[in-house]
Order: sequence, then C-alpha cells, then structure tokens
Amino acid sequence: MFRYFCDDDRISNDKVTVEGGDAKHLKTILRAQPGDRISVVTESKEYIAEIIEVNKENIICTLIEEVLTCNETKINITLCQGIPKQTKMETIIQQNVELGVKSFIPLITERTVVKLNDKDREQKKLDRWQKITKESAKQSKRNIIPEVEPIMTVKELVGKLKNEDALILVPYELEDVKLLKDVLYEPKQNYYIVIGPEGGFDIKEIEMFQEIGAHIVTLGKRILRTETAGVVTAAIVMYACNEMN
Repeated sequence: MFRYFCDDDRISNDKVTVEGGDAKHLKTILRAQPGDRISVVTESKEYIAEIIEVNKENIICTLIEEVLTCNETKINITLCQGIPKQTKMETIIQQNVELGVKSFIPLITERTVVKLNDKDREQKKLDRWQKITKESAKQSKRNIIPEVEPIMTVKELVGKLKNEDALILVPYELEDVKLLKDVLYEPKQNYYIVIGPEGGFDIKEIEMFQEIGAHIVTLGKRILRTETAGVVTAAIVMYACNEMN
C-alpha cells in the first residue's frame, strides 16, 4: 500500500490532500483511482485513507481508520558514515533505514576520497540522500522519515558528541581486544555508530573519539567493507536491545 508522509496540520475534517511528487507517482505509476486506499503517516499517527478525488495537481483522500501499530524502535540510532565513493552512500542509507536507523550524519574524514568543495554540490548530495531515506521509509513501512543531517568533519562530530548522552561506537579494523558485544550489556536510549570510509580512520581520529569516551570496538576477525560495517553494527545493537523481534 502506498505510504504518504505529511505533517499533522495537513489533515483537516478527516481529509488530506496529496500533492507534488507523491501525487504524480500515485497517478502516473500506480494509476490510482477513487476508491483506492493508501497509508497516511503524520508526525504522531498513521491512518488508512481512501482516495475520493484524482485531480490534475493533487489527490484528495478521506481518512477511514487509524492504524494503532507503530513500526519504530524504542531506541535511537544515528549512523555517522564516512562518505564513500560512487553511489555506496545511497545503499548504506537505504539498508539502514530499512533496519530502523533514525538519522544519518555524512562524515568527512582524513581518508575520505570524495571531495565536496562546492556548497551547491554538497546540497545536491544531501537532497539526494534525503530522497533515498523517504523512498526507503515508504518501502519498509517506517512511521518517520529519518533525517540526513548536514555533512560534518570528524572534529565537528567530536565536538557534537562530547555533549551527547549516548553510547558512541566506533568499529575499527585495528582494534582486536574490545568486542562490540562487551559494551552492549545494558540497553541505552541513544546510540551513535561511527563508520570510516574505504580507507578507515586515521589513528589521530581514533584518539579524538577515545578522548570523548567512545568505545573503539572490533566486529570480528574479518574486515568489513564500509557499506557493510554500519548495517552490521546497527543490527547487532538492535538485537541487543530486543528490537529485532
């Protein structure tokens, strides 16, 4: 069933108007007709709605019933991802949205190959990544659209995290003592998972994370790709917090 995200104030007299790209998708791709039903997800609730009008610029629906189930996790995971080459970031975002990650911070590190020197280019990347979160949230029946935050450097991220009440996890290929499972003995509310790009983190960056109390952990004997490490870590955190059942 098509999933439409909107603000609470878009609903008036038990009706909602679908506009923009969502309306175009419903009309041209799904061939929506009056009588068809969609899911309407607001900031606080989810509804089943029935299409009553298909117009040139919009589609008008009336709410049929409220859906009482929620597909969101009780914990909050933010994935801080070293920006990889090509379109790997899109895959990373897509898979982690499906898993339940609630926000993303694209990260510029010492070994990041991708250079975003132009503000317009940077914004286009952010817009593209935010679009991916929306599409993946629809597919995986999320109740929210996860946020892609502005791109940060490692120094900026460290400055942000030192004031956060959260468990900070940094998988690192040269760590061979501290296991991820050893720091997940007590469930927390907030988690930050910090993943390096293809070349991994520089030792100076690891020291910066250690200084703010981050846990530098190993994910095992095998080296994981940057596009694999985040989703593996997030899945393990979800499982440890009983969010996979």
